[in-house]
Order: sequence, then structure tokens, then C-alpha cells
Amino acid sequence: MIENKFIEIFKLNNSYQNWKKSNVKTKLSHSINLLDKFSVVYDNEINKLPYRLNLLDDLSTNENAHSKFLIRLLQHQPALINFLTFINNKSENFTFDVSIVKKPILTYEKLRIDGLIKENNKYAIIIENKIHNAVEQEHQIGRYINKCKSIGFSVEQIFVIYLTRTEKDGHSEQTWGTDYSLANFNKRYSKLSYKSKILPWLESYLVTLSPKEELIKSAVVQYIDHLKHFFNKKEIYSKMNTELQNFLTAELNLNTDNAENIEVVERKINEISNLKEQLEELARVSKKKLFEDWKKNLDERFEFNEKEKFNQSKDSFIKTGVILEYKGKKFSVLIEHNYKATYFGFGRHFASEKFEPEIKEFLETIIESENLKVEEPWWYGWKYTSFNDGYLELENLIQIVKEKISTSK
Repeated sequence: MIENKFIEIFKLNNSYQNWKKSNVKTKLSHSINLLDKFSVVYDNEINKLPYRLNLLDDLSTNENAHSKFLIRLLQHQPALINFLTFINNKSENFTFDVSIVKKPILTYEKLRIDGLIKENNKYAIIIENKIHNAVEQEHQIGRYINKCKSIGFSVEQIFVIYLTRTEKDGHSEQTWGTDYSLANFNKRYSKLSYKSKILPWLESYLVTLSPKEELIKSAVVQYIDHLKHFFNKKEIYSKMNTELQNFLTAELNLNTDNAENIEVVERKINEISNLKEQLEELARVSKKKLFEDWKKNLDERFEFNEKEKFNQSKDSFIKTGVILEYKGKKFSVLIEHNYKATYFGFGRHFASEKFEPEIKEFLETIIESENLKVEEPWWYGWKYTSFNDGYLELENLIQIVKEKISTSK
């Protein structure tokens, strides 16, 4: 009798699990179908809008591009003072003495930090940019704090500005690492969203610019327009938004019962969030497989032994490349992706624990001719690329340096 009861329970559990899997698949299928229909309506409404031209729309405006624009703007010292004063006024946990700003040095994508504002023996302001909701890396802010400490700043001199897309976006506690927490940065931390803080700051700063600052003004105007387009805030979108809302109301069978409508909409939001998570994981898997394909291409294109090739997917980086040697000194030619950007060039990865001046000198002419940047401790020279162009650019760089090595013997 008891045995039969257990069998019935197992059967019931299996039936439930099968139903649960089927239910998840059905919900995902419905969400995909809704998104497909929504895309058709969205494209149709977009095509009705008047023609617009904004250079930033046509460029690759990922987190790096946004960070670069912000830092370039803040290199104009009045803009920096205005920006820091704005944050002082808008953030309860951020108080910065703007009177100490005299000769600031501002960099972007140096030490792998999106933006860094510093003056020796005074302050270091870390800017982390997540406007495109890039993947939060392990102990990310903690690692940046340690990098600032390694160049001479105490923890008390370090400030953190964390930029998000919207107010609801943020970061987890793990980003501080094991040595720090928000409590360590009392009055030295601010989380600002582009939508509710950066965009209003740009609009307020715009009106302070004088006629002689015309070029700066034009850049800010373009950026404001780009962000409004990004957040869909412009008045010209009001009719389109109404049409999209009407479409969703009909598709979700919403009625006059607002409490019921909220439940339906929030359920759909959760379903689409689950779909988004699966798509993001699929993207990560596809990226890893792409780097594996690139390694296979290198195997077919060049004659390297297994010790001279590498492919690694670890922590927050994927990389593949080869190890070369010049006068007994080893260096690597590789392509790397950090789930924010893709870049390639000459590095020390898998080749050498220390920076080799002889290698830097040997590669100097190639670095210059290929317009590679030379700002990273792990890199002799590097440059951004894309998934479409990355492998061909890597192969070309390997061929160039191999020819130089052969002619230098």
C-alpha cells in the first residue's frame, strides 16, 4: 500500500515537472511572439517619424563611447566643476570639495577603468559606466579601488561614481570585493542614472555655456539629443508611444480593471525578463564558441605548436591568440573580449610576467602604423575591434609581426 502511494507521488511529480517545462516553453514562445509583433508595429511607427541626423547615433556608442564623451567633456574644467557641484547637490552620500580641483588629469579606459579623474596626493574619482547594462564583473569596483591605491592614493582619497541607465538599475554588494563596502565610502559614493540625473545635468549645464564655447555647446546639444532618442523622451515620440501602448493593451487583453491590468503586465514583464536572461546566456555561450572557432582558424592558417597557442574563457574575459618570440623574449598577439568590448593587439598574456622594453621597442613601428593604443600594463599596444572584423584583424597583425621577426634575424 505504502509502495503504491510512493509510486503515485513520483508519477505526480514527473507529471508536474513535465507540465512545468511545457509551461515555461509556452510562456517563452508567447513572449517571443509578442516581441515579434511589437517590432513590426515599432518599425512602422518609426518610419512615420521625420528624418533626423545625429552623428552619435551613427557611431558605436557603447559604454566606452559614452565614457569617452563624458571624460572629454569634463576635461573642460568648468564642466568638471559644474558636474561635481551637481553631484554634491543631488547625492546624499557624496561630498567633494571642488575648491581643491586645480590641475586634474582625466583618462578613459586606462587601467581598465571607464573614467578616472585624479590629482596626485589629492583625490581619485572612479567612474564606472553601465548605461548599456554591461555585465557586472566580479569584485569590479574593489579591483578599481586597488588600482588607485597602487598608483599612490589612500582609500580616503578615492571617490566612486557609478553610472546606470535608469534609477532602478544598480550593482550587487559583491562589486566592492572582500576588502571594501559602501560603508567605507561614506560621503564618497554616488549612483547616478543617465535618465534621471546625467541628462538633466547636461541640460542645466548647456544653458551656462557662453557664445565663445560654441563647439562645446554643439557637442552637448548632440549628446542630449542622442540620449533623449536613446530614452525615447522626445515629444515627436509621443504619438508613437501612444500607438505602442494601444497595441500592447490590445495584445494583453487589458480592461478597465487597473488592479488586474497591473497583475497581467507585471507577469509579462517577468516572463520577458526570464527570456532576456536566457538570451544573455545564449550570447555568452556564442561568444565563447566564436573564440574557439577563431583558435581553430589560427590552427589552419599558421603553423604553431600547441604551446604557442591559447584559448581561455575565465572570469570576465575570453581570449585567444598565439605566443611569439623575439631575441629570447616572448610576447603574445591576441584578441580579448571582456563582455563590454572586444580588442586585439600585442600583450604579455601567457607569455611574460614582466613588461619587456626590448619587445616594446621592437613592436613600436607596428604599433604606430596600425594605430594601436599603448596605455595598459598588460598590453604593448591594443585597439578596439568587433566580432565581425576581429579575427581578420588579428590574423593580419600576426602576419605583419611574423614577417618583421623573419626579416630581423
